[in-house]
Amino acid sequence: MKKIVKICLFLLVLNFNINVYATKELTGENPVKEETKTEDNKETTEKENKDDEKLDEENKDEESDKKDKSNDATLKEIYINEQKVVCNDYVCEQIIKDNSVTDVKITYKTNHEKAKVSLKEIESELKEGENKFEVVVTAEDETEQKYTFKITKEVLSTDSTLKKLVVNGVEIKLQENTLKYQTSVSHATNKIEIEAISNNDKASIEDFKNNKISCDFYDDKKEIKIKVVAEAGEISTYVVTVTKREEEDATLKSLKISNASFEFESGVFDYEVTVLKSVEKLEIEAIPNDLDANIKIDNPTLEIGENTVKIEVENDGNKKTYTLKVTKLDEEDKNLANLESLTIEGYEFEFKEDKYEYDLTIGDVNFLVIDAIPKVSDSEVEITGNLDLIDGSIIKIKVNYDAETYNVYRINIIKEVIEEKENNLTKIIIIVLITLIIIAGIVILIIQIRNKKKKNNQEKKEEIKKDTIKEVKNEDLISISTDEEIEDII
Repeated sequence: MKKIVKICLFLLVLNFNINVYATKELTGENPVKEETKTEDNKETTEKENKDDEKLDEENKDEESDKKDKSNDATLKEIYINEQKVVCNDYVCEQIIKDNSVTDVKITYKTNHEKAKVSLKEIESELKEGENKFEVVVTAEDETEQKYTFKITKEVLSTDSTLKKLVVNGVEIKLQENTLKYQTSVSHATNKIEIEAISNNDKASIEDFKNNKISCDFYDDKKEIKIKVVAEAGEISTYVVTVTKREEEDATLKSLKISNASFEFESGVFDYEVTVLKSVEKLEIEAIPNDLDANIKIDNPTLEIGENTVKIEVENDGNKKTYTLKVTKLDEEDKNLANLESLTIEGYEFEFKEDKYEYDLTIGDVNFLVIDAIPKVSDSEVEITGNLDLIDGSIIKIKVNYDAETYNVYRINIIKEVIEEKENNLTKIIIIVLITLIIIAGIVILIIQIRNKKKKNNQEKKEEIKKDTIKEVKNEDLISISTDEEIEDII
């Protein structure tokens, strides 16, 4: 037991000493150990220096050998599909825009004869888009350089068709697989403007600028060729035959102005019109001969003095312009409310436009048939006092041009006294009637007498016939079967 205790105490003391020694070594309190360490370091350093010197000598030998070898790891005479290319920063690029090219071949040479390449040449099938290839060049001194080849294959469009074709503003309906079209333009057209847009944005149209072209057109027919070139080079030629239509009617059938007076003729294009001071604008009604024609009326507010009003008629490019030179009076013109003519059925008298009062002698009538035509056709005419006419009656004819402009014509009635003439006429009528009655009586009497004589004669004939038949039967001279046969014998 004692031995065990002694061993434990020995171990404790040993452990303590070891800890103390370690602490002193960490804190630098053990000079002996430090000296030992320094000596060991010196030996190690000397050994390392010797090794470094040896390595330096070896490196110097290698560097000397490298100085004698080329470090050129570059390529020259680089061809892609037999087309020479220039590389930039060891990257060689080429774009192929030919649908017929399906493969690529890349050839090259090293600038230094002792340089080596990872591939002597490159041959490969091209896919659409970017194709990437790499080659490593190793120089004589083992220097390496990587070359990258980027070949982009663009599949070009073969579409050489149009999606839109417009001739003088009219779009032509295009049909698949059809290159020939016909269209017509107005007779008055002297220039053709064409807009053409291809289906593919990369296609081009010869001689077109911004998809448009124009050309003169003075003949009645013209053939226009439109050549569309696809990106891949295919060509489609569209042919458009343009003809001129017959000239369309651009004249007016009627032209009415409710607040002005003038005479219109379809073939006359210039007119002079006078209006009153109160007229601000012409009230125009224009009807074309061809209802398909378009009418544009330039009808400004009228000023005092001369004004111009234009009526433009357009029909399929054919244009006609009617011009009205309108004079607006500085004061109202009452002459516009005059009558152009005044007639009374059964009577003659001298009418003057500016004479507003007349005397008229009439017979025994209660009213007159009057025809009053105004100077301005749209003026209103109002007749009063033309019923139950007596001596001294006044017939008034009022002409209203507008609310402020009017004139009144007066007809003073004078009735004649013709009683004796009436009595003589009555006597004559009575005598004629009596004569006619007498003649009628005589005619009736004669007819009655003739009818009576005719009746008597007929009765006598009947009696003679009966007596004759009786005598024949009594004598039995002949055999008679019927009365009809006896009548035939008689």
